[in-house]
Amino acid sequence: MALIHPPIYDFTAYDLWLRPLGLYNIAGYIKEYTQLKVFLFDYLDRESKLSPPSRTKKYGTGKFHRERVEKPHLLSPVKRYFYRFGVPERTMRKFMEGFPEPAAVFITSGMTYWYPGVEEAVRAAKKAWSDVPVFLGGTYATLLPEHAAKFATVISGEAGCQVVNIIGEIRGEIFPCYEEPLPLFEISHRTSSATSTTRGCPYRCSFCASFLLHRWRKKPLERVLMEFEKLARLGIKDLALYDDALLVDAEQHFKPIFREVLREKIPLRFHLPNGVHVRFLDEEVAWLFKKANFKTIRLSLESTDEEFLREKSPKLKVKEFERAVFLLEKFGFSRNNLTAYVIVGVPGQRAETVMKTLDYLERMEVKPSLAYYSPVPGTSDFLLLQKEGVLPPEHDPLLHNKLMFPYLGYSISEGEFERIRKRAFEIAQKLR
Repeated sequence: MALIHPPIYDFTAYDLWLRPLGLYNIAGYIKEYTQLKVFLFDYLDRESKLSPPSRTKKYGTGKFHRERVEKPHLLSPVKRYFYRFGVPERTMRKFMEGFPEPAAVFITSGMTYWYPGVEEAVRAAKKAWSDVPVFLGGTYATLLPEHAAKFATVISGEAGCQVVNIIGEIRGEIFPCYEEPLPLFEISHRTSSATSTTRGCPYRCSFCASFLLHRWRKKPLERVLMEFEKLARLGIKDLALYDDALLVDAEQHFKPIFREVLREKIPLRFHLPNGVHVRFLDEEVAWLFKKANFKTIRLSLESTDEEFLREKSPKLKVKEFERAVFLLEKFGFSRNNLTAYVIVGVPGQRAETVMKTLDYLERMEVKPSLAYYSPVPGTSDFLLLQKEGVLPPEHDPLLHNKLMFPYLGYSISEGEFERIRKRAFEIAQKLR
C-alpha cells in the first residue's frame, strides 16, 4: 500500500514538527488487520534523501525546500511570492515510477487551500500506477468532500477501519477491524516526531473546526505511554504533542500520564506547538512541564478583548493567562521563552484590539505569535461570511488562504495588518 503526504503550495510554510499523523494511524491499521506492507511517500520529509539539504534546528524544526511558482490569480492581491514546498516534483515522480505497483494509494490532506498539492500528488500517483485506485482523506477531504472528489475517491472523517474495509473490497477478503492499533511511526525515518494524547476538542470556538474533524475523546493512559515508549525505542528525541485540548480534565489525563513519564524515565523532549488551555494550567501542571522535559510551550491567549473572547473563544480569561505565566515562571520557565498565540483577521475583529493585545504581551514579557485567520468550512464564522456574501456558495478554496483576509473586506485592512505584523515582530525581537 502506498501512502502519500503531499507538497504545500502557499506563501509561507515551516516545518514545526509537521507530520502526517493520519497516515501513521492508518498504516497501523493496515499492518494490524491486513498484514500488508505500507510505504510512505512524504513530500515534506526534509531529512529524506530525495529532498535537497535543509538545516534542522536544535529540536527538529526547520525550513522546507521551496521553489517559487506562479501565483494563482485569485491570490494576486497578496503582495508576496508564492511557493511550492517539499521534495521537487520531478524527483518524487521519478521515485514513484520506479516503485512496485501498490494495491491502492491513500493520500492525506491538510488545509483546504492547500489542495493544489493534493492535486499534484494524485496526478503523480496516477502517472506512476495508472490502474491503481486512489483515495483521499484528511482535513480538506473531510471539510470539502465534494470539491475533493474532483481528484480522488474521498474518505471523510477518521479513516482507520474505512481503509481496512476498502482494502478488503479490493482484495476480495474480509478483514475484521476492532480496537485502534498503535500508529506505525516507523514508516517515517525522521529524528523527531509528533502524536496526540487526545482527539478533537470539547470547545466550539467560532473559527475552529476541530469538533468537525474528530469526536472529542482522550486516549487511555496505557496507550499513550506505549506510544511514547515506542517512539523512544525508535530513536526519537523530540516529540510534538498536537493536542487541541491537552489539559482538559488534567486530573484524569495529563497529570497521570506525565507522572508515569517521570516514573518510567522516558527519554523524550516534549513540545507543544498548539495553544495550551491556560485555564487548566495549575501548579502541578507547571511542575510536570518542567520535570518531564517540555521545551516548547505555546499558550492560547487569542485576545485581551473580553467581549471578543466571550463571543469567539469562550475558553479563557485574561487573568487565567496571567496566572499561567506566573506559574510557569515559578517553576523555572523564563517568560521570554514562552509564546502566546494572538489571532488576527477573525470576522468583526478590530485592529485596535489586536494592537492592545500585543502591547499587553510586551508588558508581560511574553513573545507573540500571530495566528492568521483562515475561513474554515463548517464553523460559525465561515457560515457568517457566506451569509454576508463574502464567500459565495460556490467559491475556490484558495480564498481560505490565511493571508487573504485583509483583501476580502470583512475584517482588518491591509494597512492595519502590516502595522500589526511589524509591531509583533518588534516585540518578538525585543524579547529574544
